[in-house]
Formats: sequence, C-alpha cells, structure tokens
Amino acid sequence: MTNYQTHHFIFHPGVWIGEGKITFSTSPESLHFYAKWVVDKQKEKIGYICQQSVEILGIDEQVSNQLTFFEMAPASFSVRLENELIGSVSGKGVIDAKIIAWEYPLSNDFEGFEVYELQENGDYLLRAEYNSSDQYRTIIEGKIWKKFT
Repeated sequence: MTNYQTHHFIFHPGVWIGEGKITFSTSPESLHFYAKWVVDKQKEKIGYICQQSVEILGIDEQVSNQLTFFEMAPASFSVRLENELIGSVSGKGVIDAKIIAWEYPLSNDFEGFEVYELQENGDYLLRAEYNSSDQYRTIIEGKIWKKFT
C-alpha cells in the first residue's frame, strides 16, 4: 500500500470538517475556527484539487482557499495555494504512512507550513504556522475528520 492509499484526506474525494484555535502574534488571545475541505476527484494532468473554507468565530469574513496537489512522487508532491489575500504561492510537500506536510518558502511576503498527522481513528491533528515579511505570525492548531452523511 502506498502512502497515498494510506491517507484518505486530500487524495480521495470527500468532505472533511475541522476545528481548532488560531493565535496571532499581535494578540495574546486565541480564536476558535471551523474549516471545511471539499476534496475533488483527481483531475488528469492537474492533480488533486481541494476547496477549503475557514470561518473564525467572531469574524464576519470567511477565508476561501483553493489547494492543488500535483507532481506526485512516492514520498513527495508539489502544492499550490490560491486565495484573494495572497494570490498564488507554490510549495513542496512530503508524505509518509502517518504524516502529510507541506511548506511554502518566502514568496509574496508570505511563508508557512502545515502538518497533518493521521490518528488511529482516521482523524488528523493539524498544526500550521504562517509568517509574513513584517513579522506577523499566525499559529493554527486543531483537528479534521471525514464528514459522513
């Protein structure tokens, strides 16, 4: 079984729900967030396309991201993040039996990483950190799970 078959998140169509906390370097408080990932079927020659929406409790505006995972290799992949705030940034990812992770090197005054750790029950623990060139840091911790209807 390959690493991509081990992980249902990102590499198999479905809907994933998440929640956790977001901490900003400009504030000592943490904010609660909810996330929804819609994982599309793999598109030939494009890769895996995911739509992510994030709602932060107490903030009216929702963040929408499109992530495309492509150039799949046995233990690595490429990723492109697109949204209205930062435009488009590309990065590199790694995958093994327990972890899916990727990072974006500094580009457009933006850099960061995300790590998803597979749990025994099929959920994932999430940790992400993003930095902008003006030393603004965002730390995200939470979990995601597959939505069953």
